[in-house]
Amino acid sequence: MKMPVALMALVCCSCSRIAGELTIMEGNFFYARGEPDRAIAAYMHSLEYPEALPYAEFGLGVVYLSMEEDAAALERFNASELNAPDDKQLLHRIRYNTGIIRFEQGDFEGAAADFRQSLELDGTSVGAKRNLELSLLSLARPRQREPAADPEHETSTRTVVLFEYLREKERDQWKSTEWTETTDQTEPDY
Repeated sequence: MKMPVALMALVCCSCSRIAGELTIMEGNFFYARGEPDRAIAAYMHSLEYPEALPYAEFGLGVVYLSMEEDAAALERFNASELNAPDDKQLLHRIRYNTGIIRFEQGDFEGAAADFRQSLELDGTSVGAKRNLELSLLSLARPRQREPAADPEHETSTRTVVLFEYLREKERDQWKSTEWTETTDQTEPDY
C-alpha cells in the first residue's frame, strides 16, 4: 500500500514539530533543575527545528540572563523576536526580559519602553506593571553620582531602587493610617 505524498509530508512535518517541542521541553527541564549547561545544549539542538527556533532562542536568552550574560541574552531575545513576529505571549516575555536587562544596566527609559510594550501584549502582567512603575520612578529621580566601586559593599542598581521604592511605599502606608485617641478610660492602660 502506497502512502500519498501529501500525507507523508504531513507526517514528517508533524514528527519534526514534535521533536522540536520535545527538545524545548528538555531544555526547560534542565533549566528548572539548575543545569544551565545541559539546558543550553538542548536549546542549541532545538535550533535545528524551524518550528522550535524562536522558542529555542528565547530559552537560550533566559539561560544567559540567569548567568548574567546580558549581551548574549539580548542577542538571543532579538533573534527570537525576529523569528516569531506573531506569537504575542512570546513577544511579551521577550520585551519583559529585555526590560529587566535594561533596568539592571541603568537604562530606565529603555526599560520603561520595554515594559510598556510588554503590557501592550499582555495587560494582565503584574510584574510588567510593577517594573514599569519602578522604571518610571527611577527616571523621575535625579541621578546621583556613583560612589567609588567597593567590592565588599557592591549593590546592584536594581536592588537599591527596589529598596527605595519599598521604603516609600511603607512610609505612605504609615502616613495613610490615622490614629484616633480613645476617650473611654474605664479600663486600665497597660
